[in-house]
Order: sequence, then structure tokens, then C-alpha cells
Amino acid sequence: KEEEWLRRGVKARLTRNQGRKARVFELREKAKKDPTLIRKMQIDLEREKKSFNRDGEKGISKKKMLFDIENLYYSIAGKDLINGFTTRILQRDRIAIVGHNGSGKSTLLKLLLGRLKPSKGRIDQGDFAIGYFDQHREMLDDNKRILETFCPDGGDIVDVQGKNMHVFAYLKSFLFPEEYMLKKIGVLSGGEKNRVAIALLLTKKVDCLILDEPTNDLDIQTINILEEKLINFPGALLFVSHDRYFVDKIATKLIVFKGKGEVEESFQNYSEYLEIEKNIDELYEMQKTVEVNLHVEPKPIKEKKKTKLSYKDQRDLERLPDLIEALEAKIDEINACLYNAECYEKKGLINVTDELKKVEAEYEEMSERYLEVLEMEEELS
Repeated sequence: KEEEWLRRGVKARLTRNQGRKARVFELREKAKKDPTLIRKMQIDLEREKKSFNRDGEKGISKKKMLFDIENLYYSIAGKDLINGFTTRILQRDRIAIVGHNGSGKSTLLKLLLGRLKPSKGRIDQGDFAIGYFDQHREMLDDNKRILETFCPDGGDIVDVQGKNMHVFAYLKSFLFPEEYMLKKIGVLSGGEKNRVAIALLLTKKVDCLILDEPTNDLDIQTINILEEKLINFPGALLFVSHDRYFVDKIATKLIVFKGKGEVEESFQNYSEYLEIEKNIDELYEMQKTVEVNLHVEPKPIKEKKKTKLSYKDQRDLERLPDLIEALEAKIDEINACLYNAECYEKKGLINVTDELKKVEAEYEEMSERYLEVLEMEEELS
């Protein structure tokens, strides 16, 4: 019974991935029969985008419109970063800007902030207040103490979005102990400076937050705090990030920089988008192979049918359930430690988070291997 329960549990966790794989296999089979499938998919996608851009946002009031971007181009030193991008950004949008380094993500933020001018096209901005977090922490003065950063006029009360709070209580919610209040910004670590910058930004009463790599140098506990603050933020969010899990949790829309000036929008979560892109790349490769071998007679392949599992497969089938169960318990134990200050301070927060990453990776690898041998066993039975 326990083994059957474990099998069902692992299968349930990976059902979503298996469903996606099944859809990919189905697309592969269709692509074999119809090499023009990928082009048809592209045409349908373009029609859908144009239909949404033209019809999906009609009737939006100017009060709800933060940015109206039309046919935006930007290039520098002969390199095209944005070629003809059009979109609208509304009051409640939560948009992640993703793509490879150097593709133009931070450039788009600077264009929206008015720090750069478009090479062509226009950006119309509504009347609203913006809060900006940049990777270089421009808002911080290394010579100032934390206390005077938050209370520049003296005292110990900080204005948090129009409400008065004791500065110690507010900064405690960002994991700063009271003894940090008199420390100068310049002596803090990179992660601590980011925490100060984020805490300071979130005191401002703004309609839109623009964040450039907000999770850089942050530990897991601080990222969890940031996620909670952003989820509860009532305005619009635009942020650049490479953190897939953070993007999945916060964003409801993606602006994707694909390189060579190509920018597109997606309403999938980031993990799904990456998987679909990977699958489309595979289909492209398959289409090339199909076109090359279209008139080549395939050689008959003699397939030896297996009658039983190999020694290694059988051994994995028997031992993996116990190992997976042990890893699950270990993950629960480490997560409990992350919520216990005494525990993670004793072991060291970095050590605990590194251990969690390692154990989770091992758990995922073993779970996928277990499903693999389960499928092999089912095929043989």
C-alpha cells in the first residue's frame, strides 16, 4: 500500500510535465505528416496577437492607461534592440520582462522612465507616480546610516505609503535587527543593500513599480518577503528578472526579448513559455530533417523486444521509493529550518539554502527516474 501511495504521489507531481510531453509527441507526429505545420502555427499566432492588440483593449479609459507604446524602435552602436514593439501597460498589470543578457530588457525600462529616447515610434505616459529600483541602488547614499535613510528629518517614525510606522518595526519586517539602525549603508553586503533599497522603495506611495533584477543577491527568506509585498502591491508592476520561480509567482504577463530586436508578449507563465519555446525549436529541427529526408526510403529497423527489466532498472524500481520518501522528509526538515531563526542562524542561512537546492535537485532526478522505470515495467507487463 505504501509503495502504491508513493507511486501515485510521484505521478501526481509530474502529471503536468507528462501532459506537456504528450502534447509535444503529438505535435511531432503531426509535423512528420505535414512539414508546413510550424509555419501554419506561426501564422495563427501572429493573427491572434494582431487581433488582441487591435480589438482586445478597445474602450480602455485613459485613467487606466499607464503607458501606450506604439511601433517602438531602439538601436545603439548599430545594434537593434527593439524593432517595432507595440503594447499598452495598464493600472493592474504585472509584467515580467525576460530574455538573454544584453537583449534590451533594461533598455526598455529606461525608455519607459524617459532616461532614453526612442530611435523611432512613441511612448505616451499617463499622469501617475513611479517607484524605481535599479541594480546599482542609485537611491542609496553609502555615507548615510540606515536610520537617517528612512528618517531623514530625524526621529524614529517612517512614512510607509501614507501611514506612520516605527522605523524599527518596519525594518524588522525586512529582517533587519535593531542594532543595524546605526550602521552606514556602505558597510552592508550587496544583499543587505538590496533589502534596504527595496524597503525604502516600498515606503513610497506610487502607482507603478519598475524593478530591475530585484532578487539579485537576496536569500530565499528575503525573496519570500519581497514576493508577499509585491503580490499585495495595489498598482502596476514591471520588472526584469532571470529568476523563473519568482516570475512565475508574480507576473501575469511576459514581455520577451528574443534577440535581434524581436520583442513579443505572452500571457503564459514563464515556465510554460520556456517549455513551449524549447518544443518549437525541436519541431523546427524535425521539420528540417523531414524536408531533407522526404524522398529517402527509411531502412527497416529490427527491434528487439525486451521481456524483462535489466538488473539496474529492477534495482532502481525497488530502491527508489524509499530514497524518494527520505528526500521528501529531508526537504520538509530543511524548509522547517528556514522558518526557524535559531536553526538557520546556527547552521548559516547560505548553507541551509544551498542544501535545499541540492536535495530538491536530487529529489527531482530520482522522481523522474522512478517514473521512467515504472513506465518500462508497465510496457513489459
